Amino acid sequence: MTSITRRRPGIPSDYGIAEDEAGMLDWSEVAATLSAAPIFWVSTVTPNGGPHLVPIWGAFTSDVAYIEGGGMTRWARNLAGGDDRIHLGIDHGGMQVMVRGTAVRTEVESGIQAAIADQYEAKYPYRPAGNEFWGVSPAAVLAWKTDDLESFASTPTQFDFGAPA
Repeated sequence: MTSITRRRPGIPSDYGIAEDEAGMLDWSEVAATLSAAPIFWVSTVTPNGGPHLVPIWGAFTSDVAYIEGGGMTRWARNLAGGDDRIHLGIDHGGMQVMVRGTAVRTEVESGIQAAIADQYEAKYPYRPAGNEFWGVSPAAVLAWKTDDLESFASTPTQFDFGAPA
């Protein structure tokens, strides 16, 4: 189990973001939005240090994002090449979420595989049968709602994922 702390993100004061905790998001709401999002924008680092951005399908369960794709895709080659840094972004249900973390090629256990497959099947015309994915463990997640100006000012929340408890 990882320790998750919640705070206001470092956004310049002239954006009008609230300083108190009123309106901050709960992790459960952000995690549910990540689970439901149909598209994950994935940013990796190319061998020459440049960014690579691509939209792909994904799942989010047990505080880990799971993505899959062919080993010859640019993003998978970037990760396999030794630079495991990754950013994921979604815009879903009036909420924006950005995940910063690291990715590891992993074989998931049957319970996690079933949860991933269920999410894929609910969102896409596809159910993955395999158990090998890139697992993205967050270091930090930044989220806010953009329903209206008041939501934007009160909801920005950063979640920091500390060492396992």
